[in-house]
Amino acid sequence: MQCVVCAAVPLKLRRYILPISDTIIQDQRQTETTTFDTNHVRQIRLIFDSTDKELNDLSSALTSLCRAHTVVLQWVPSHCNILGNEAADTLAKEGTTKDQNDRSTTFKEAKTIIKAKQHKKWLQQHPHYNKNDAFHLLTRSEQVLIFRLRTGHNRMNHHLFTKFRIGQSDQCPCQTGSMTTEHLLQTCPLHDGLRSQIWAEATTVQGKLYGSLDDLQRTATFARRTGVSI
Repeated sequence: MQCVVCAAVPLKLRRYILPISDTIIQDQRQTETTTFDTNHVRQIRLIFDSTDKELNDLSSALTSLCRAHTVVLQWVPSHCNILGNEAADTLAKEGTTKDQNDRSTTFKEAKTIIKAKQHKKWLQQHPHYNKNDAFHLLTRSEQVLIFRLRTGHNRMNHHLFTKFRIGQSDQCPCQTGSMTTEHLLQTCPLHDGLRSQIWAEATTVQGKLYGSLDDLQRTATFARRTGVSI
């Protein structure tokens, strides 16, 4: 007996194969060899490799079928003039033009959709995000320092005073400007000596906060050695 199955995911293969296998097992007149043809070779492997519990009954059905029959799961390449495969492909295309039955979204599908949308939204809100960012190679303590300097959410006077009205003003102890990340890293005269030791050449704020691993480590070292509470 030969069955042509056009299904792109294992759960759909399950929907087609289960009732067919039951029929074959109950009908003693069927031939000893049963062949299931599909044009999705990867899904054949997933039937046996998947950890999805919903596929357990499919594996069990095929195992039961194998006790009395020779079962062949055969990959058939698409569009190669095999009559049954071409017929199934034609019917599948016709089906896409017909009204589709309403089907509620499963929890798993909804979770996947929501996760994808939130990830896309997050990427739009963080245009500077880079999965290859050297930030991920830093130690935990270094990451904390760099994160606070990047976001401005830290314990320096500018943030504490402007956001929480903690302290007398947002001014740096040097009294030459607001105590921000840029001020600390670039211009504060209290740390000119240390700054020249860490960076022998002029370096931009962007380079210090988003540069190479060495750049970020230098910035973290500078922040620690200033003694400023970040």
